[in-house]
Amino acid sequence: MKIMTRPPDLNLLIVLDALLEEGSVTGAAQRMGVSAPSMSRALARIRQAVGDPILVRAGRSLVPTPRALALRNEVRGVIEEAAALLRPEGLVSFRTLERRFTIRANEGFTGVFASRLLDRIAIEAPLAVIRFAPEGEVDDDSLRDGRVDLDIGALRAMGPEVRVQTIFRDLNVGVARAGHPIFAGMITPERFVAYGHISVSRRGRAEGPIDRRLASLGLTRRVPLVVPSFHAALLSVCQSDLIGLAPTHVLNGVGDAKWGLRTFEIPLPLETVVMAQAWHPRFDRDAAHRLLRGAVRDLCAEVHPRLNELISRP
Repeated sequence: MKIMTRPPDLNLLIVLDALLEEGSVTGAAQRMGVSAPSMSRALARIRQAVGDPILVRAGRSLVPTPRALALRNEVRGVIEEAAALLRPEGLVSFRTLERRFTIRANEGFTGVFASRLLDRIAIEAPLAVIRFAPEGEVDDDSLRDGRVDLDIGALRAMGPEVRVQTIFRDLNVGVARAGHPIFAGMITPERFVAYGHISVSRRGRAEGPIDRRLASLGLTRRVPLVVPSFHAALLSVCQSDLIGLAPTHVLNGVGDAKWGLRTFEIPLPLETVVMAQAWHPRFDRDAAHRLLRGAVRDLCAEVHPRLNELISRP
């Protein structure tokens, strides 16, 4: 006698994906537009189906079990493949598109471009949501496992399969408070290193390319302060005799005059900062993702019109 088995509820995959990304029953419920009790019942069904707690309490929060972490990439991949299957190319209606894009970028880029990018996307996809995620201390597989749609930052090795596109080039400039004594005379390399410096590094590094240039001149700068963001560095510069370095797009975004800052050309030959956006190739033909990439590229070109000829296009 043939035993009939009940087919699995594939909707639980979508619920599981939301729970793993949000790490919260309440957050997952809000994301899916259901009540918290309904989400709790769905989690109970998932636990029964998988034979694992999936999320366990650690203090006031929930953390994924090893089994949940092992499932996360597979669940995300299945959902993306199903969505692509049910969304034929050329039939996307951007006006009704309800999609959340996650972009990882430093707070300098986010502060300058976030609201402008939302305005640009809203013209064609008014229901889309853009979430900016902070850079971590280490590079991870967020692009590959689908937790991040775009990674925007200084050009670097991202792996052989990751697509990378230059969006603009920028220059680092020196910055100090308006009354800083460095402005009392010509700014030479020797006077440049005579004052303490601030380093901006999410990994806590005090040295960079500028130090190699200084070493070639037999000079060394003192870096008594390391902070994780440009905004933190600029606030510190305002209140001290420390010298900071920042890309011009960050300074243009905050308005240096309003912060009581003054910029100067660094008295060293430095390379330009190449900013790029990176994505996983599975999104190459995704119409909504192409809309996002195009909006980022075109917006950056408008903000940096003098550098338009340097921007690569696919």
